[in-house]
Amino acid sequence: MSASSTRVPLSARPKDLAMFVYFASHIPTTALMDLVPLYPSFMAPYVKPLIEFNNYYVENYKDPFMADRSNIWFNTFLHMEAVVQLPLFIYAAWALYNNKKSAALWICIYSAHVITTVLPCLTTLNLGQPSDFPFHISDSQKTFLTCLYMPWLLFPLWMLYECYHRVRSYEQAAVPSKSGKKQQ
Repeated sequence: MSASSTRVPLSARPKDLAMFVYFASHIPTTALMDLVPLYPSFMAPYVKPLIEFNNYYVENYKDPFMADRSNIWFNTFLHMEAVVQLPLFIYAAWALYNNKKSAALWICIYSAHVITTVLPCLTTLNLGQPSDFPFHISDSQKTFLTCLYMPWLLFPLWMLYECYHRVRSYEQAAVPSKSGKKQQ
């Protein structure tokens, strides 16, 4: 077995382990919570507990984005989560588990994407007018929701930084030096 195909255990790669847990935990969370509003109506009897949990979440935590189905920009984000992010969660978890270098580029793409979807949510939540929301949201509820959304800004920001540097190091290692040998 060559050195490039040797799988180093996740326990020996703490940054990869953190990213693996992030992506692996997002698979059920996305399918069972975030995408519930997108399920076709004929599935309602089969996903009733998920719909009820989603309603419970909105009622108790006053998340205006999950409550307002007329919000076209947020619905677009949910569709992107289904079409782009969910498959990427599966790939990234697999690639990180198997120590694939290709994961770094895809994690950069994911991270940049999710940062640009979370920022409008946080901005609207904190700078929006009362008329922007389907119901009254108190300052303490806004603070709670900000804290709830913030990890989806900060963790992808860290992953973008980390994986960008990995991609750069892979590129530099592949570029031949002036002497004709690959740089180490």
